[in-house]
Amino acid sequence: MKSVVLESYAKVNLFLDVLQKFPDGYHELLTVFERVSLADRVTVERVSGSGIGLECDAAGVPADETNLAVKAALAYRAACGWSDGLRIMLQKNIPAGGGMGGGSSNAAAVLLALDQLSGQALPRTALIECARELGADVAFFMEQTPFGIGRHRGDVIEPLAFPDTRLWHLLVTPEFPVPTKTVYQSLRLTPKHPDVKIILGALEQRQIPRVQTLLYNALEPTVETLFPAIARVKDRMMKDGGVSSPVVSGSGSTVFSVCASEAEARQAAERLQKLQPDWRIFAARTV
Repeated sequence: MKSVVLESYAKVNLFLDVLQKFPDGYHELLTVFERVSLADRVTVERVSGSGIGLECDAAGVPADETNLAVKAALAYRAACGWSDGLRIMLQKNIPAGGGMGGGSSNAAAVLLALDQLSGQALPRTALIECARELGADVAFFMEQTPFGIGRHRGDVIEPLAFPDTRLWHLLVTPEFPVPTKTVYQSLRLTPKHPDVKIILGALEQRQIPRVQTLLYNALEPTVETLFPAIARVKDRMMKDGGVSSPVVSGSGSTVFSVCASEAEARQAAERLQKLQPDWRIFAARTV
């Protein structure tokens, strides 16, 4: 086998609580991830030599070791002692800096692709450890599950089995990114901690209207303070898109809502895109 091509899906956080700040500066999270159909395409190819090259069709994406996909390749090779040359090609659809985990998803795809290409698959525990060291969201994408709970830094994953539950969303990414580091540095912890079991019960029972009202993100007030335009995005989604209860995904800048149906999601996306041509707007479902 010379190359592997994988879809690299985005995520949203249906629930995101921040429980405490660790001494090392990271935060303890409790989050419910959902993998959605908006996706990049990642191709990993074996080439001569021992270098790692990256090509991307999106402007501004770094091609050096600051890119998580390259970091993933380096981490995998270090873990198994493999030294073949690699070319990584990214076809990007997931907006950068949007809180949907595009870079983390790319990194997970590279790890999974290399586990096929190398011919010397790492033990599952070693592969997950590589993922956790790369970033908090990478471990979720390694599970290839529609839903999951993230604990600790969001990197200790419990896959969730809701086989009959699939959601449709309106996803809106405005024309600016939100730096995750800036949000966490500005975050003030709150004593408010909603019970995650409530939204999990609604998901399990396919109570879509209830899920709409239970979306929660403890980072959202900080994001809106730092980037007041986020409130305008939410307002336009409700007034022009006709959706209810939009919430920030992760640290933003993407805002999303749960829709009652595919038709509602697609119609809302079409209406809003006509009025806001500078925003990136998608209808997406659980995958």
